[in-house]
Amino acid sequence: MISAQDANTIIAFLSAAYNATQDLEARAEFHRLANELRKASGQALE
Repeated sequence: MISAQDANTIIAFLSAAYNATQDLEARAEFHRLANELRKASGQALE
């Protein structure tokens, strides 16, 4: 398990990377990773 706070900190970095690219594959991977962090921290998926 990871705390929601730590997960959200990492998700913020993933979000910055997501917004920095237009590559659809990269965006899909950043989104997938963020959802994995949400699952690991007990948060709802987006």
